[in-house]
Amino acid sequence: MKNLFFVVSLFITYTAQAELTNPTILYIGDSHSYGKLGTSIESQLSTISDHVIMESSCGSSAYTWLGKTGYEKTVCGFWKKDGADEVRTTEHQTPKFSDEVAKYHPDVVIIQLGTNMAAAEKPLNSKSSIDQLMKEAKASGAVCIWIGPPDANSKVVTREKLGLVNNLIKDLADANSCVYIDSLQLTEFPKDSKEGIHYPPTLSKQWGEKVGAIILNQLKK
Repeated sequence: MKNLFFVVSLFITYTAQAELTNPTILYIGDSHSYGKLGTSIESQLSTISDHVIMESSCGSSAYTWLGKTGYEKTVCGFWKKDGADEVRTTEHQTPKFSDEVAKYHPDVVIIQLGTNMAAAEKPLNSKSSIDQLMKEAKASGAVCIWIGPPDANSKVVTREKLGLVNNLIKDLADANSCVYIDSLQLTEFPKDSKEGIHYPPTLSKQWGEKVGAIILNQLKK
């Protein structure tokens, strides 16, 4: 009986380690991830996983991915890549996070959201949606990682509102045992850019490389 218990325990331990060495990773994000941020992070995640699902929906916030009022449609860009299957289009329904979790059973969930919540008139109203998204991620049993909003130079996404959203997500991440990556510490919006929110490809890629390195380091722990 003792030998049987030892074999079963060894099998369970080995299986857990095997899953962690090649985790299924589900990544959701906003328009930042539609560009070089997303492709840069995907490239790094693919070094440790054979199954990385990348999804980005322009204009999305935590509320959008919860789908409380149905599948919300983006009209400014959607990207999904699951292995060799890839969709990149202007208009698309944003998937519900709960549906994607049920479909893929991820070992790791990565959420890149914050800018569009900082664009709201009252950014702190996003608290319940952020909290629910984190709770759904943790309830799935996955490692939860949240990438916060980057620096901006916009009359809509002001640095004051970015600070409010950044601190809100950070506090909720602590409460829900999610790893929080503070992008305000990793980015500085270029002074010569008139766009105000989205980064040029080179800087977006650099941001992605920094974030990817942090994620890989966290998953090694």
